This record gives sequence, C-alpha cells and structure tokens, in this order.
Amino acid sequence: MKFSLRSIPILLIAVTACSTGSQSTGDFKIALTPARQGQNGIFLMNSDTTGGKLLTPDPGAQLRLTSWSPDGKSIAFFTTRSKDSAILNAYRMPFHFLLYAMDANGSSEKRLLDFPISNFAWSPDGRRMLYVSSYEDPQHNDLDVLEGKKIPMSAIYVLNLQTGESRRLTAFGRNCSGSWSPDGSQLALSFGTEQISDIYMADFIAQSTRRLTDSQAIYTKPAWSPDGRQIAYIAIPPTGAVDNNSGVYVMESTGANKTRISSMAASSATWSPDGKLLLLQSAAGIILTDSTGAKSTNPTPKISRPMDAQFTPDGKEIFFRSNHEGQWNLYAVELKSYNLRRITGKLSSSTYCLSPLQ
Repeated sequence: MKFSLRSIPILLIAVTACSTGSQSTGDFKIALTPARQGQNGIFLMNSDTTGGKLLTPDPGAQLRLTSWSPDGKSIAFFTTRSKDSAILNAYRMPFHFLLYAMDANGSSEKRLLDFPISNFAWSPDGRRMLYVSSYEDPQHNDLDVLEGKKIPMSAIYVLNLQTGESRRLTAFGRNCSGSWSPDGSQLALSFGTEQISDIYMADFIAQSTRRLTDSQAIYTKPAWSPDGRQIAYIAIPPTGAVDNNSGVYVMESTGANKTRISSMAASSATWSPDGKLLLLQSAAGIILTDSTGAKSTNPTPKISRPMDAQFTPDGKEIFFRSNHEGQWNLYAVELKSYNLRRITGKLSSSTYCLSPLQ
C-alpha cells in the first residue's frame, strides 16, 4: 500500500541506489579517541591490543559506533576545526558537528558536507550515507539551549558519496533516526513530533513510503535484523502519559506482529551478527535478550554504567566503555563465559568504532 505525501510527514525522494571472541585472533581493528588529557586524535589498534598507530592528531575528533565503512576502507568522524569556523558560525546548532572521512590508514582526509550534522550511518554497499541535520530548518540559528529557546527541528537525508548529492527524505520534525535494510534497498525511519513519532518504511525501488506503527507513543531508533525480516525499535511514552507500553519492540519488516520483548527504558537496541540476540542499552546498563524476550541476561552485572555497547563483528564478544576503574577505558565481555578483559590501558577511550572482519 502506498501513502500520499499528504497522509504521512515523509517525503521519499529518489536516491541512487571498530577482539573477536579471543584475544589472539586479531581479525578486526579498533579505532578510538582518548578520554585522558594530553591524548588527542584518532588511534588505531588490533583487536588483540597490538599495532597501535595514530591516524590523525585532530583534538576535536569524535567517532561513532557507525564510523567504519562496511568495506573496512574508510572511517567517518565528527570534528570541529578552526579552518571550518565560518561554517560553524553560520550553523549554530547544538549537538551538531562537521562530518569528515579518511582512509582507514589515516590518509586522504576530506570534509563530506558543508554544514554540521548530528548522526550518520553508512549504507551496506558504502556508496551512500544516511544523516540527520537541522541545517535547513529556518530557525537553526535562533536558539540558545541554555536560555530555553526552541531547539531546531531535524530532517533525515541520504548523501550519495560518489556524486556528493544529498536528498532530503523527510519533513522537519523530532525523534529522527534510521536504519538501512541489509540489501540497502529500504530504510526504516523514525520521525514525528516531541510527543508522537512513528516508524516508516522508505522503499527506494518502489519509490514509496508507508507507516509501520500507530502513533500512540514515541516510536524511535529502528534497527533492522541481519536477515531483513524484523525491525526492533524503542517505545517511549509521551510526556504525562501512563507508562504502560514503553520498552523495546520487535516487528516484522512489513509492520506485522508487533511484540514487546522488554519493558526496559532502553536508549538503543542492536542485533547480533547472526540475528539471534538483541543488545539493549539504557542508562542503567545493558541486557542481552533473544528476539522474543523469553531469555534475558545481564552480561556485566558488576558494572553500573557500561556505555556505547556493541557486538564484535563475529558476535563472540560485546565491547563497551566504562570508568568503573577510574579512567574511561574500553572493555570486552566474552559471551560464552562472561569473562571481562580491558582493551585499553595507557591509552584511554572516549569514543570508538570497530572495523568489519579483516
């Protein structure tokens, strides 16, 4: 079923279609930015912690869990550089940064966009990038969060990395996020207002969009399963509403069979590489569950606030950041034994990403 542009607030525009389970394998790379004063830039190491290398000394660099390209050849990162001060002064938006990319060996740095953005995700083929930004909102400079002025609204875009062309997929709104289907032909998008948002499906081949959820809460952070059959998402109650249906849901990619698998107030849900498990993250910690919610466990029960948790590319470990030993460091917990190991030591960790398997 196709929806007209008047029936939903989505504008579909044509788009050209960072150790494994053991310390010794070393078959993927870790890129990280340090958290300790005096340590600046993006560093690279093997998953067994060998082979440390400085890729760029940029003190303003920030990585995201989605920074490494699917082919392992490029790393995208946020930064604020003095040479870009004219752009930053023209777009005074909170939580927005300039997007750069470089080869995975640290060469060929370049800025990808001439305005700041707040989030991004590579397409599966690495030729496009979904991003979120408020740069086109006419109110993007008329605000000061500290003074309580209105925060600008965002939209979701897709950047063609070969041509440099950007296409806007949505109108301006809140709770904007997205997830690529495994084959890159579709996007699951969340979009709406401060009180209500829904999950939509944008199909590039059919040139259509349709709404998958029913506007009863803030539905956001869709995450596509590796086999393309299911989508996990987060449900948050509107302000003042009774909190009866919040938590984490899984539905078929058609929107059918919506099932709440956890009542956890999660900030994200991430699928394991084999699609058998979901990693749920909240301010209180992380939970591992199956796609039905029938079996759940806490892999880090003695760590109060693990952050930025994600599966390793082979699905044998979970990486996360924590300061439970004083400094912010990167850790890994093995999923069979729940054995914990620290990845960083002299080099702390503020942000990081994992490469695909080498």
